[in-house]
Amino acid sequence: MANVKLNGYLASIIHKEGIKKQFKFETKLLKQNGTEDPLNEKRFTKAKGLIHRYPDRVVLTITNRCFAYCNFCFRKHNWDRFDGFDLNEAEDYIRNHPSIREVLISGGDPLTLPNSELEKILKTFRDIPNIKIIRIGSRVLTAFPQRIDKRLIDTLKKYLPLWLAIHINHPDEITELFKTKARALIESGISIVSQTVLLKGINDNSHTLEKLFCKLVEIGIKPYYLFGCDQAQANEDYRVSIDKALKIMENLRFRISGLCMPVYAFDLPEGGGKVVLEPDRLIKRVKNRYIFRNFEGREIHYEDV
Repeated sequence: MANVKLNGYLASIIHKEGIKKQFKFETKLLKQNGTEDPLNEKRFTKAKGLIHRYPDRVVLTITNRCFAYCNFCFRKHNWDRFDGFDLNEAEDYIRNHPSIREVLISGGDPLTLPNSELEKILKTFRDIPNIKIIRIGSRVLTAFPQRIDKRLIDTLKKYLPLWLAIHINHPDEITELFKTKARALIESGISIVSQTVLLKGINDNSHTLEKLFCKLVEIGIKPYYLFGCDQAQANEDYRVSIDKALKIMENLRFRISGLCMPVYAFDLPEGGGKVVLEPDRLIKRVKNRYIFRNFEGREIHYEDV
């Protein structure tokens, strides 16, 4: 990876414990084991930059540029060998597949594009009759919140309803500027959800995640996904076991409301798709009689209809 520099904003907060291990890229990490394309996205690429894995939605990788390059990125292979994106090909494919109702605009980071390019993409997909939902996946609020200005907001709000899925992993990333820009987006009518990667030594405990998720909800951001770190090259130092992840989820369920809780998920190898897991509440079943374990750990008997 040639460009590993931090922008001025990240450089000003990189000293924080919850941030420096995420972005301070070390080239030795690339020597570790892992899969170049852990989600097998190439297999599901149907047009240039368009990935169609699930029946009702597609992912558009419109750029390989980011505001920062995460050590644990699952698309490291795109950094230097990006195959590009073709808007016309993507439009034709989606129009010819009416079961597709949602597009996730991803990358890289889509908000690194100029407003004019971004608007062209948004308008194209908003004009397709079968597209009902547009999502943008971005690191912008945690990596370069200055990008959120009036011109960008005015561009985005032309295409409501619009969802912004932000990537955030630690409460240290919630600065005053983050809050200000997030509220400006929300007040303009843009809905924000968060996606967090569970990372060893950074946020792999219920206290840190409780603080993060509750702070997000206070701002008006719904925690959406807590992802297991993908089996990509150079990611093994960051991966947390499923058993530990489920224990963290168990602790969180006991401590915070459902509004603050994300869904825990991870991607299966070979393009197997997402798996969503919760701690097992069902202890035993005999016909219509169940024994559940509640959030306090008590066994509760339940008779079904």
